[in-house]
Amino acid sequence: MSVQSVQALISTQSTQSTQSTQSTQGGGGGGGGLSPLLASALAASHDGIVGTETLDTTAIAQRLEAFKSLEASEAERLQDPSALPRMPDATYATQAVTSGLLQTVRVITTKTKATVHARITSAEGSVADSFGDTPMSVLIRPALAQFPDQLNYVRSYADLRDERMPEILVQLGDVVSFFAAIDQLDGSRTPNTLKLLHAAVGFSGAITQQIKLAFDAPRPAEFSPRIQPIIKTPSHGSLPSGHATESYLMASILTLLRGGRPKSAVGHMEHRFRLAARVASNRTVAGVHYPVDSAAGAVLGLSLAEHLAAVAGHSSDIGQWRFDGTAWANADFHQGTMADMIGNAVDSGGAAIMRRDEAETRATDDLWARMWHKAVAELVQDNG
Repeated sequence: MSVQSVQALISTQSTQSTQSTQSTQGGGGGGGGLSPLLASALAASHDGIVGTETLDTTAIAQRLEAFKSLEASEAERLQDPSALPRMPDATYATQAVTSGLLQTVRVITTKTKATVHARITSAEGSVADSFGDTPMSVLIRPALAQFPDQLNYVRSYADLRDERMPEILVQLGDVVSFFAAIDQLDGSRTPNTLKLLHAAVGFSGAITQQIKLAFDAPRPAEFSPRIQPIIKTPSHGSLPSGHATESYLMASILTLLRGGRPKSAVGHMEHRFRLAARVASNRTVAGVHYPVDSAAGAVLGLSLAEHLAAVAGHSSDIGQWRFDGTAWANADFHQGTMADMIGNAVDSGGAAIMRRDEAETRATDDLWARMWHKAVAELVQDNG
């Protein structure tokens, strides 16, 4: 895409962009349906993660059976007004839910290590006034000398800037629309799913920022002016990537809501996680993140999504995730790498990404659990 074309798109978008993001956050739709910049970004994103692949007829047949099942039990799809209290407008609803979720974790940080501990329940089911001794998430920052080694990746990814420009610009303030496009989310059809996603993103953002501030990892442009990012470099540290955390969190939650298992879905490079990987890599294309930042964010996003499912009482398939940046060994980040490292993650061998199944029962949050239940009722179950 030429510079002139991008400028024309931005000019057309201008006053719509902020309103579009606010509309999405308010549950009014998938976000920015009339924006030519968003349409161009979605087209480029589609070509990047789907390309010329044929439709999956097996998956379509499974979805058809799911729709038949829903039609046979239409009464069960009706929303129960008593399942949720009367909700305030979207902004305050998100704040209320997010504040409850933040009470389910405790984050402990040093300059090089961050641990996230989950609030757990006793064997009798009463809420404990303490957190699990073993953290649900561990992030270890790479050594400072490892970051310059990743600069060649950042520099080479710059060749994709013309192609990815629409996506990069839209994703500065709106990632939800990309997931909405593949999961058919909008404010009238799936209002609770959208509210759930925005609350989850708010929750993850608070945790991510706490870790970023502690690690204070220098951004690529701080090492070399030749990186020359095409967007403003955020003033806070680079690791973990907030966009990677957010996109893998949303891909995981949507997978869980539809009956799937995120770890397996990543391993099979399912569509939502192709999109998550592309959103994350776009930040490297833009020049503001290293590949290792995205890998750390992906692991954190998966861990937080499993936690949120457990907090909703939806799933006991939870794990203790570990990302060791010192073991990253200057690898690149892309969906194939994540499929291999996350899909096959075990608690042995000293790999950069590890996962151990967890036996502790995590404390639930009532409002979040009811919102999760309402979101499940809005979506067709397809096991991933």
